[in-house]
Amino acid sequence: MKNFILKYYKAGIIILALILLIVILLITFINKSPVNMIKEYDANEENVEILDEASEIEDEGESVIFISKDEVYSFEMTDSNNIILNFELQDDQWVYADDTSIAIDQDRIDKVLNYITDVRFTDVISNEEDDEGAASYGLTQDSPVYILKDANGYSTFISLGNVDEKTGEVYFALNYDFATIYLNSGKLKGVSMYSIEDLVAR
Repeated sequence: MKNFILKYYKAGIIILALILLIVILLITFINKSPVNMIKEYDANEENVEILDEASEIEDEGESVIFISKDEVYSFEMTDSNNIILNFELQDDQWVYADDTSIAIDQDRIDKVLNYITDVRFTDVISNEEDDEGAASYGLTQDSPVYILKDANGYSTFISLGNVDEKTGEVYFALNYDFATIYLNSGKLKGVSMYSIEDLVAR
């Protein structure tokens, strides 16, 4: 009888441990959304690896831009210091076009491209007020911008606007068309949190 009780007691403990493990994994998975990770980076700006990891997590919403990274031959980005950085692909290596003597971290460039080659939106706002209305969302000709250039010489411009303080979502526009404003989950702002120092090979 004791063996019978002991057997089911052990089985109960194992089942309880498995349930606890599943709960922990679910909590971890929920917290590993790119937006939550970028918010975590806000609180700890020294840990740029958080941005790298967030870049690999699929974003929410519908796709508005999808370009294979293999088709990108140059790109520009506004960094965390509000400086526009220009990168070009030369002999299968990314170089900093403004100073090609600087060695660039190729893996980190790949992470940056994760953000801007697969851009998604959760909502669309029809802006009938044109430029004046767009400015209320932080979108002007001077907004931070990401520019992708493909093998055919076609350029895609992504203007980054304000971040909603309550939700963390970010407004953006494509190709300076401020008549249509998109809302991103917040992942898209991760690009502008990198600096040139983060992209230099160590």
